[in-house]
Amino acid sequence: KILDNVWGDVPSKQVTAIMGPSGSGKTSLLNILAGRVRSQGDKLVIESDIRINNYSIDPTKISVRRKIAFVAQDESLQITATPREAIRFSAKLRLPRTTTDEAIGELTEDMLEELGLLSCANVIVGGALLKGISGGERKRTAVGVELVTEPPLVFLDEPTSGLDSHNALLLCNLLRKIASRGSTVLVTIHQPSSEIFSSFDRLILLNKGRVMYNGSVSSIPSYFKERGYPVPVHFNPADHIMRVALTHSIDEMECSGFFTPDQRAYLEPACSNGKGNNPLRISIAGPGDYQSSKQGFVAQTRLLFDREIKNLYRNTHTLKTRSMMTTFVSLLIGCIFYQVADNDFSKYINAQSTFGALLMALLANVFSVALPSLTCFPEERPVFLREYSTNHYSVLAYFASRLTIELLVTAMQVTVSTVITYFLVGFAMEYWMLWSTVYLLACGSAALGVMVGCSTESASSAIELLPPVLLPQILFSGFFVSPELIPVWLSWISYLCPLTYAVRILLVAEF
Repeated sequence: KILDNVWGDVPSKQVTAIMGPSGSGKTSLLNILAGRVRSQGDKLVIESDIRINNYSIDPTKISVRRKIAFVAQDESLQITATPREAIRFSAKLRLPRTTTDEAIGELTEDMLEELGLLSCANVIVGGALLKGISGGERKRTAVGVELVTEPPLVFLDEPTSGLDSHNALLLCNLLRKIASRGSTVLVTIHQPSSEIFSSFDRLILLNKGRVMYNGSVSSIPSYFKERGYPVPVHFNPADHIMRVALTHSIDEMECSGFFTPDQRAYLEPACSNGKGNNPLRISIAGPGDYQSSKQGFVAQTRLLFDREIKNLYRNTHTLKTRSMMTTFVSLLIGCIFYQVADNDFSKYINAQSTFGALLMALLANVFSVALPSLTCFPEERPVFLREYSTNHYSVLAYFASRLTIELLVTAMQVTVSTVITYFLVGFAMEYWMLWSTVYLLACGSAALGVMVGCSTESASSAIELLPPVLLPQILFSGFFVSPELIPVWLSWISYLCPLTYAVRILLVAEF
C-alpha cells in the first residue's frame, strides 16, 4: 500500500505541512486530496473518506476541484510568457467576470511584489532552448499563477524545492498571509530549515504511508519529549522528527506507547483488517461556494488566442523555419517543373510531368504542415494539463484557439507555396482553385498531425508514427498505381485519404 489509513485535520486559516521520508506517500496523498488521481480498477484502488466542513466529498468532481489551487513540483509554464503575463492570464480566466481590469492589474502587481518578481516581471519564462528567468524565479511564478485568485484550498507540492533560503522563507511568509485571509493551505515539504518549519501551524508526519504525528507544530517538542524522543538543544525539530521517522516503524512506536489512546483508535482498524475508515477532515472559511473559473467560452478563447499570438511573435524561430522551408521546397519544385504545364499535353511526357508537379506541390504542403502540427501538442501538453486541471479553461476553448492559429499560419504557408509553384510551373487552372484545394488538404494534414500528436506521449514518438500514417495517402493517390489496379479488398482505403480527393480535383481543373 502506498497510503494506509491516513487520517488528520487540515484547519482553515492555517498552513499545514505534510512531511515524511522519501517514499512515505506525501505527494500521493496531496494528489488524492486534489482530485488528480482516481481509482483505476485493480491497478489502483482508492478508499477514502475526505470531508470538507464535515461533508464527505469526492475530490475528483469538478465542483470540488474548482475550489482547489494546486502547485505541482514541476513548474509547467508557457515559455514565451513573462511572469506578469502568466499571473495576469490566470487571474483573468479564474476571477469572476465582474472583476475589472484595474483590480486584476493591482492583484497581479501585489503578487509580483510579494514573490519578489518585480525585477524580472517582463522577462520571458524561457525553457531548455530559450533563455529566460532563473529556476527559482520560475518556481515562484508557478506559485503566483495559482495564488493570485486566493482560492479556498491551496495545495503545494514541494514549493520550496529549487529556492534559496531567503526566497523559500519569503514564499512561506506569503503562504501564511494567504492563510490569514481565509484560505486553507496544505504543503508537502522534505527537509525545511528551522525558520521555515516554525512558520507552519500544523504538521502531518507520514512514515511508510501511515500517519506518525498529526497536530500543531508548537506541540512537537513536548509531545516527542513525553514519549522518549526529546528534541536535542539547538537542533532543528524538523530534522529530529525525520530522523525518528527513518529509524522507527509505526508498529514499533505503537508498542512503545508513542501514540495516545485517541490516536491508537485511528490505527487499530488499519492494523486489524487493513481497511481503515477514518476521515481526513479539511476546513474552509465561508460558505465554500467559490468557483475558480468564471469566464465564458468566448472570453476563454479570446484570451488563449491572444496568448498564442504573442507566442508566435516571440518564438519566431518556428515561424521562420516553416516559412524558409516552404519557400525553398516550392522554389525547388518550380525550378524542376519550370513551365511544364505550358507545353503540349498531347505528348504523354508533358502530361505526366504536369501530374508530377501537381502531386509534388500537394505533398510538399502535406509534410510541411503535418510535421509542426504533430509536435505542437506534445510540447504544450504539460502546460495544458496543468491549466485544465486547475480549471483555467475548457478543452473546447483550447482547441478553438489552437485551430484558429493553425488555420491562419497554414493559410500564410499555403499562399507562399502556391504563388511560387503556380507561376513557375505555369498551371492552366485558375489560381484560386489551386489555393483552395491545397489549403483544404493542408488543414486536413494539420488535423491528422494533431490527432497523432495527441495520441502519443512525446514528440519523438509522434514523428515515428507519421510515415506509416502518410504513406497510404501517397500510395492511394493514383499517381503510382491506377485506382482500377488496386485490389478490391484494399481499394476502400483510398476513400479515407484526403490526398486522393485533392489530386482528382486538380487533375480535373488542369486537364
